[in-house]
Amino acid sequence: MGSKQHLEIADYVVIGISLFVPLLIGFIFRFTGGRQSTTSEYFLAGRNASMFPVIMSISVSVLSAAAIIGLPAEIYRFGSQFILVSFANGVGMFLSSRIFLPVYFNLNVSSIYEFLEMRFGKWTKYTVSGMFIIQMVLYTSAVLLGPVLALSAVTDFSLNIMVILCGTVCTLYCFLGGIKAVLWTDAFQGILMFLCLITIYIVGIREVGGLATVYERAKEGDRWEFLNMNFDFTTRFTFWNSNFRGLSLGLAFYGTNQIQVQRALAMSSFQRAQTALQWSILLVVTLLFSCTLFGVVLYAVYYHCDPILMQSETGIGKYDQLLPYFIVTRLHSVPGLTGLCFAGIFSGSLSTISSALNSLSTVTLIDFIKPLFSDRLNPTLELYIAKGLSLVYGIIAIILTISITNVDSIAQATIVFLSVAEGPVLAVFLVGVLTRKSSDKCTVISMIVSVVFISWICFGSLFCGYVYPSLPLDTSECPNKNSTTLFGNSTTSCIDDSNCVLIEPSEEPFLLYKVAYSWIPTLGCIITITFIFIGSILTGWNKSVILPDSKCLSPVVRLRRKGYDYSDTQCHIDGISLECENKLELTKLKDDNLTRHVQ
Repeated sequence: MGSKQHLEIADYVVIGISLFVPLLIGFIFRFTGGRQSTTSEYFLAGRNASMFPVIMSISVSVLSAAAIIGLPAEIYRFGSQFILVSFANGVGMFLSSRIFLPVYFNLNVSSIYEFLEMRFGKWTKYTVSGMFIIQMVLYTSAVLLGPVLALSAVTDFSLNIMVILCGTVCTLYCFLGGIKAVLWTDAFQGILMFLCLITIYIVGIREVGGLATVYERAKEGDRWEFLNMNFDFTTRFTFWNSNFRGLSLGLAFYGTNQIQVQRALAMSSFQRAQTALQWSILLVVTLLFSCTLFGVVLYAVYYHCDPILMQSETGIGKYDQLLPYFIVTRLHSVPGLTGLCFAGIFSGSLSTISSALNSLSTVTLIDFIKPLFSDRLNPTLELYIAKGLSLVYGIIAIILTISITNVDSIAQATIVFLSVAEGPVLAVFLVGVLTRKSSDKCTVISMIVSVVFISWICFGSLFCGYVYPSLPLDTSECPNKNSTTLFGNSTTSCIDDSNCVLIEPSEEPFLLYKVAYSWIPTLGCIITITFIFIGSILTGWNKSVILPDSKCLSPVVRLRRKGYDYSDTQCHIDGISLECENKLELTKLKDDNLTRHVQ
């Protein structure tokens, strides 16, 4: 077996600084300013956050190490079609700023799932909040795995030790400084991520000999493709699933996910929040595009000499380790430069995990604990509970990460964990802000059925052992060719000395397990909307549960018609049907903490 490349002392120093600065920021915000003395300060920065850190935080939170090292590996193996997801994501973000964000500010919520109780009822809120918690716990485990795999390619440290170290650092600064520490740490980490991307692009393109050579090699190796109009749902990447994946990501992550929306809610006004979200589109698209496109550069660098097929010489066995391998073998001549790039990879994960931990704590306290124990809580106790929840969720993420270290693709695992609930939850929010139909029970039943079905597909595809066949890879120009090796459950066999292809396992998996993971969120959304409308038709399609000018409706569809007859409008609150005779009616809910806005 080939020996691993190793980091130098200067690299460890740079990585150490990148981990120490977030801790320092956490201590600074713990003992200065508002000192996180209230849950409003801890969760929402007193609703007075600065524009710059919010824009940076929104931009970098979506881009974890799973994306930085996983997306180039996906493009390297399966072609450039998935690059389109970055532009479609920008469209989804813009739509979120117009469709969802005004509703949350009109209702003055801290957790976006409070909206669901106002719009549908408490069971919808509890169900979606619970799904968010499960989804984000799984997601953070996949995100934390990214930098650990990166370091495992260049160090002999135990995977478990590295998981514990990274997870502990992230949990501590989130626990200490709350949302302010998360925002400003994200700004610092965003700068490191951009420096990492700029560095690897310069080195990669220079080694190949220019952009023209990158294009020629990508074209010859079938990596350069943007208009695959195939409607086969089992094709890894097509024009259709890439664009739908990007659109659903922009709508779901920036419009119906507490992690991103919480940053916007920390702003002092809707106008400032909308401006921050729309300005962040440019940075998000740039980051996603850069990460995906670098997969093409990697292919040009390792053209006819795939490092994974040469595992006995390179010492790496996963394609998720390809980018770290490139960094450590190409940048080691400049002291600290390799460490800078690894710091950028670390930053991607730390920013995402800290954001998730803060949002998980917010949702658990506001949506579950406060309604149940409102008469026993005081501001000080609430703050202690909030910080304790951050610690607990951090520990859970560390434990789960250790359990999934053998997955074949980080990018696939990340998208699968997100996709379980992403589509169904997006469907519920779309129905909530764009229509006046569907009751509490109808919505919950439809969503649960959809999530069960999508979970079956997602986890079946992840654990069935099926490895999607890669585009051609070979070792014809390697100094020491290795004719045969194993990759996952597929055999990489060299038919001759110049061409290696992947041979799929003899046992074919169930058809739905082969559905491209890019389709899963869209499929979940469509199925949920279909069930909701079928349920609404069966229970009385002519009944509307909110007024046509309700604050729960998005401004893009809200009706403002004078002289409207409200006598036939039904409002469902906690399962009780009430006639709405006034344009404004505020009904107190049972927990005495939230007010249902019928207008």
